[in-house]
Amino acid sequence: MKVIIVGGGIAGLTLAYWLNRNGNDVQIIEKASELRTEGYMMDFFGPGYDVAEKMEILDQLSRIHYPISGLEFLNEDGKFKFKLPYPSLRYLFNGRHFNFLRGDLEQVLYDLVKDRVDFKFGETIDDIQQDDDQVHVTLSDGSRDTADVVVGADGVRSRVRSLVFGDHQNYIKHMGYDTAAYIIENSNMNKELNNAFYSLSSPGLQASVYPIRGDRSATFFLYKSSKKEEHLSREEAEDELKNHFKHMGWIVPELLNKAEETSDFYYDEVSQVVMPHWSKGRVVLAGDSCQAVSLMAGQGASLAMTGAYVLARCLQENNDVTQALDKYEVDLKPQVMKTQASGRRFAHYFLPDTRWRIFIRDVTMRISVLPIIRKFVNMNRARIPK
Repeated sequence: MKVIIVGGGIAGLTLAYWLNRNGNDVQIIEKASELRTEGYMMDFFGPGYDVAEKMEILDQLSRIHYPISGLEFLNEDGKFKFKLPYPSLRYLFNGRHFNFLRGDLEQVLYDLVKDRVDFKFGETIDDIQQDDDQVHVTLSDGSRDTADVVVGADGVRSRVRSLVFGDHQNYIKHMGYDTAAYIIENSNMNKELNNAFYSLSSPGLQASVYPIRGDRSATFFLYKSSKKEEHLSREEAEDELKNHFKHMGWIVPELLNKAEETSDFYYDEVSQVVMPHWSKGRVVLAGDSCQAVSLMAGQGASLAMTGAYVLARCLQENNDVTQALDKYEVDLKPQVMKTQASGRRFAHYFLPDTRWRIFIRDVTMRISVLPIIRKFVNMNRARIPK
């Protein structure tokens, strides 16, 4: 079977691995000219960890892991409030937890499949037509191709979804927050960071910074916002950050001033993607294009890898493509919906909008490392659907 995957991110690369392993002919079409590096530090645990174990890449993931000393919580002036030691947090997940940058995970997955599947960088899909037996695609360079299945793994604003399912605004649910992240090269701040993840909070605002390899510092910003009618230019996005965070102390002003010097500036609205169905005929969606849970839920990469594994398994076990795609949705969608609902409930906890909620968040975080919490986490953790 020939499968065209549109999107070379975490879901697309994981799916390519499993489809190739199962003997399929796989092509990845990625609109970026090269592998993307932008993004922020992720917690990686749950069913995605289990999929990575099946892929035998835990050693590679351990090498990109950042064993920080802990999470340090500060007030908006940079005054220390409390610290959670990282070993205690990892204990919650029985040690099955990593911290790494999104781009580093994509590099590991790319290295795994780059010599096994056909890549087309700098291209996207202009048209999709299908019949009972095949899908016919037209690429942005004018070339045409045919496949048995086309997978849209091209993110929250999926081009495949727009072509097959209609306007993406019907499916993207803005959660009322914006986020930004970038890496500062040749940083002289790392000696102040003491190998910890620092987070400054004030109502509706969170600024974070942490040291990473190569004498670099990585940033993460999150703030409460209204939905924007138009896409912001990079300059406008930088101005937005400065306007919201200019009152914060410690090294935040320096972080903001460094934004214009970075090459991997990431800025976006925090959104979920909610769809009634994930496939139509022989076209199916994967990863954020159909199941974005948002950073509030904290399991986007894990679920992207899980979904890719489940999709490949369903295609392998069922000769009827449409039945296989239906089975993929039936198996995975309940878990995605549960995680999305959790993310919506968790939003006020993740980014408290009042000082009272910040206080409640801080108290909750302090008790999160207790043994009884570990038992609750393991009882309720998501798993790969059977």
